[in-house]
Amino acid sequence: MKSIIKICNMESHRDSNLIQETVANNSGVIASEISLEKKEVVIIYNEAFLNIQEIIDSIEDLGYVVIESKL
Repeated sequence: MKSIIKICNMESHRDSNLIQETVANNSGVIASEISLEKKEVVIIYNEAFLNIQEIIDSIEDLGYVVIESKL
């Protein structure tokens, strides 16, 4: 499954690196690409291992605000 997650308070490369690392640590994530300019993360993951809400929760646990998720 491929999803795009928008994160409104991702401002710096430190933010993007932290989010990238957190997303990658979710079991079932196959690939991810982050765009600081667009403030979004494109994630490819295996739905048999996790769902998009678990990924969003892991990002929000860091203090970031997810404003949109597109499937």
